[in-house]
Amino acid sequence: MLRSMWLLLLLALGGTNAKEPKHITFESGNQGTAEIEPQPESESLSESGYLIIQPTSDLQNENAKAITTLREKLENSVRGILSDLPNTSKKRRRQALQEALDTLTGLSLALPKLETSLSAIGKQQKVIVRLFRHQEEWRFWAADQVRKVMESTEGLHTAEAVTVTEEVNKRYGSRLRSCAGEFIWLQIRFNLDLAKTLDSLQSPANQLIEASEGCSKLRAKKCRNAIRDALRGLMLAPQDLDERWSASCQLEKSQSTAVRCMEQALEEYTEERLLTETSLQGVIQDYRESIGDTMED
Repeated sequence: MLRSMWLLLLLALGGTNAKEPKHITFESGNQGTAEIEPQPESESLSESGYLIIQPTSDLQNENAKAITTLREKLENSVRGILSDLPNTSKKRRRQALQEALDTLTGLSLALPKLETSLSAIGKQQKVIVRLFRHQEEWRFWAADQVRKVMESTEGLHTAEAVTVTEEVNKRYGSRLRSCAGEFIWLQIRFNLDLAKTLDSLQSPANQLIEASEGCSKLRAKKCRNAIRDALRGLMLAPQDLDERWSASCQLEKSQSTAVRCMEQALEEYTEERLLTETSLQGVIQDYRESIGDTMED
């Protein structure tokens, strides 16, 4: 389990599919060429806020597949027992198969709730990724504002434009990461716990299925003992699955809160961006007026 957690964190630090412009170059008359270099790849990816979502999504997808596979296996076994029961006359054998049927049915009915919850989380996850990706456009906006100021002030106020636009982008990028931070870590913990629960179910579930399928080939007493031995490994399974489902519901709530917070931050960013553009336009206007005053003198 600990190894899986470290692997997940290493994947999270390893990068994302986000693509960033290599550099943007502007020509500015007599002032020569100015280049705006993005942050180093590792730093910019770390600050993107969503690099850790992909590995957690991958783990969640693996869990979803494991749930589906286990559910289908349980349902097939349930159908097999239902088919065998009418032809089972021995009391001990019939009693054992009924106990196996009850447990397998209970587990198979508990899994669809988790499947539904994971599906909902996965869909909302795409919304969070889309919201984070707004930051990619922010960089082009900042570069465009810097270009306008540089060209309009002959490069004299370029540094000021860079400082102003970077401050806005960094501040709201931090807001987005803060909004999603709690959900992301809750999702990591949830999926690691879920993976552990699913792993713990595999062996006893397979043992019970095998015992049920082989029941007709054994003496009634041996059949019952084999099934009951397998059942002991699944005593806590219903409780564990119910706890995982409750945790998934809490995760959905945390995710919805994160989305609302991010959407609010993006709305406020749009408003501040307009104010920033107005402020930079004022810098340009002040420069033009200063040039006009100089020419009049």
